[in-house]
Amino acid sequence: MDTILFNFHDLLMVVTAFECLLLATLLAASARTPSLSNALLVAFLLCHFLIPLHELMFWGKLFRIWLLDISPDLFFIFSFAYYLDGPLLYFFVRALLYKDIQLKPKHSWHLLPLALYVLHMLVSFYLQPDAVQRQLIETQHIAYSSPHLYVETLGRFVRMGYVLWCFMLVWNYRQQLRHEQADLKTSDMAWLKIMLLSFLLIFALDTVLVCLKLYGFLADDFDMNLLNVVGLSSYYLNFVALNILIFLRFTSFVTVAPVSEQPLFEAKDESAAVFDQQIALRLEQLMREQKFYANPDITLDKLAAAAGYPAKKVSLTIKQCHQQNFYEYVNSYRIAQAKLLLAEQGPEAQTITDIYFAVGFNSKSVFNTFFKRLEGVTPSQYRDQQNP
Repeated sequence: MDTILFNFHDLLMVVTAFECLLLATLLAASARTPSLSNALLVAFLLCHFLIPLHELMFWGKLFRIWLLDISPDLFFIFSFAYYLDGPLLYFFVRALLYKDIQLKPKHSWHLLPLALYVLHMLVSFYLQPDAVQRQLIETQHIAYSSPHLYVETLGRFVRMGYVLWCFMLVWNYRQQLRHEQADLKTSDMAWLKIMLLSFLLIFALDTVLVCLKLYGFLADDFDMNLLNVVGLSSYYLNFVALNILIFLRFTSFVTVAPVSEQPLFEAKDESAAVFDQQIALRLEQLMREQKFYANPDITLDKLAAAAGYPAKKVSLTIKQCHQQNFYEYVNSYRIAQAKLLLAEQGPEAQTITDIYFAVGFNSKSVFNTFFKRLEGVTPSQYRDQQNP
């Protein structure tokens, strides 16, 4: 066979599709326990396995002709992935960050853009005579016509919305984390933010591309050179973003400590009720007598279980009694004990490293930052002041 079906850009899409499929397979095979977040990430990657295949089938010049000889019905069968990757990314982030997230029938409204696209394709393409289908593929007229451009534009903006929604989930998670975790380093979100930013750029470029097509349609003047540049740029950016994801997956993915999706209490609860004195006394006993704060893995759930009260009541009591969130509450006890240890003199005096481990910190940088925030000086400076 002398005909060359793929050029360099086509091969890039083939490699991108293969890498997505490979990473999805590795994630599925390496999962030690079933996880909704992992399953959703696998599904998201499978969508990005199908997207370059769709682009290759429709825009690959010789490959399109070869495929058209088989059947025009083969075209667009993978294009639905454009309307699924946004919701899958959103639910992946949500399941990763929050406890007890389940997919329920009420979430089916996220499939509305997909349903609209399927209905459009049935009317505009699949229910058309074979000759019309072939003409639409050969001329690529469907990609530059109404209502296809309107549906496609809507779909691209919806994808953008889902990524922005993911950033909101991360922001909310960081706020909620302070009410349930004493060590924020256990949930480093840098890798997730880089991943989301990468796909935000991809989705934004895809949106720009379809907006340029829509503008060309409305103005009856398509700038094909510009469309080609933007389209090819999206292929390369997608390839780069995928490799960033692969790099992050095998170097920077950390176990995220999930938190409650909804706030433990509302602002009105904080000011309306008087804290429970019995809970406050029990917490004081755990902290001062049993030094519960020294547990480096302490969480709100663990403290509530030790106190024998619901986590919501414990969190509300801490907020009302001390005007602190859980993170501030636990670490203030740690700093108080660290000050005592730093003031010790003689051969029994511990090093600063020993001290921050002894009081429950896992990170020297977090210890120094929190200490300086409360005391206005670093631990070393505080020791020097106490031992002139």
